[in-house]
Amino acid sequence: TIELGQTICITDKLSTNDMLSMTFLSFTRNIVRFSQRSGAWIVSSSFSTAIKNEVRLSKRMSELGICSRREAARILKDASESSNQRALKSVIYVRGNPVTGGTGVKVAKDEQYIEIRSGDAATTTNESHNNDLKEYVPYAERPWHEICGDSIVLNKPIGYVSGQEEHQHVPAVRLLTRSNNIDDDGIVSSSLQYTKKKWSGLNMETSSVPKHIRNTLNRDGKTVVDQDNKWEATLQGYACAGRLDINSTGVLIFTRAGMMARRLISPQSKITKEYIVKVAPAVQLTARESEMGMKLPPLTTDLESFLEGGRRLWDDAKPLKPVVEAEWLQNDPEEQPQIRTLRLVLQEGKKRQIRRMCRELLGLHVVDLVRTRIGPVKIDSLPEGKWRTLTKEEVQGIFMDRPKKKKKGKKKRKSFVSIGT
Repeated sequence: TIELGQTICITDKLSTNDMLSMTFLSFTRNIVRFSQRSGAWIVSSSFSTAIKNEVRLSKRMSELGICSRREAARILKDASESSNQRALKSVIYVRGNPVTGGTGVKVAKDEQYIEIRSGDAATTTNESHNNDLKEYVPYAERPWHEICGDSIVLNKPIGYVSGQEEHQHVPAVRLLTRSNNIDDDGIVSSSLQYTKKKWSGLNMETSSVPKHIRNTLNRDGKTVVDQDNKWEATLQGYACAGRLDINSTGVLIFTRAGMMARRLISPQSKITKEYIVKVAPAVQLTARESEMGMKLPPLTTDLESFLEGGRRLWDDAKPLKPVVEAEWLQNDPEEQPQIRTLRLVLQEGKKRQIRRMCRELLGLHVVDLVRTRIGPVKIDSLPEGKWRTLTKEEVQGIFMDRPKKKKKGKKKRKSFVSIGT
């Protein structure tokens, strides 16, 4: 395959006339031609058009939402290096034929007949027929029985981290047990698989889990950590789509569908997240802030800096996007007078963004932070520490508006292929 800008070395002994008579150049006569004026081999317009109408298979699969580019490249690499296709866990098929040509394989820009099958379901080219081709169906438009249970929502309590288990911090995935599931749908529940995972050595007395939360880990008077140091079985194959820090509570979505995770955490995603934040005047700098040389700003309740965007947080080169909504809510009479409640709706999610925005732009310290909504997924009456599967309406709502693609500047393309020594 010859691409624009590619230099092909044939020989350093043959003249131009000799090369023109070679079978290779006879075969590529419709692709390139030699220009006496420029002394270069020029790509024909038909070949240039063909290149523009093709993209890498991994990119096309990412555009369709089948899987990420990295995952597609891994599957393609495994297929090209394996001598036994049936032993592979996954094989990519284009128009009914297995792809074993490696990561550089290209397809038409509008190709729709792409799917991933298990290796033991492999068929030969002679066995595949156009009548049996399956056109790619967008994730949200697939039959509900195929995708129900792929994504769940947890009301995360304080004391749990959304990532991996570390430093006596318990990961929120430990709460995804049968006993914490409030679903009534037996069909969905039967499709969920649980597995026991060994904990590296949690000390319940020194862990970050608050005492009132530790009690929820007990069942029939016994802790979920049994004598063999194993926890109650948790959901298998689910990953957290997004973050929620250890001191925050609220909506946290887990999924086993790559397209759902990409839709939720992609930088181009326009899905909004709603937070209820309780704040109080910041009294002094933290130790880290003092080391960084920060200074607390004058105390203010003006939210224009949130709504306008463009401001930069300390030691952060990228400016903030404008907050979608920001408003002060009526104070709770039972709360302390210096504590106020703020409602924020954001589209981006930098690490500890809301806490940093309040301190560095308003001079306020976050006392309590609850994420009440991600897109159409609301916390509603979901008890703390419990989880449920997403409904059909919630899944469709997440995929309702497509994320906008970044506009890339046009790159100048070379108009010839150089063939020489």
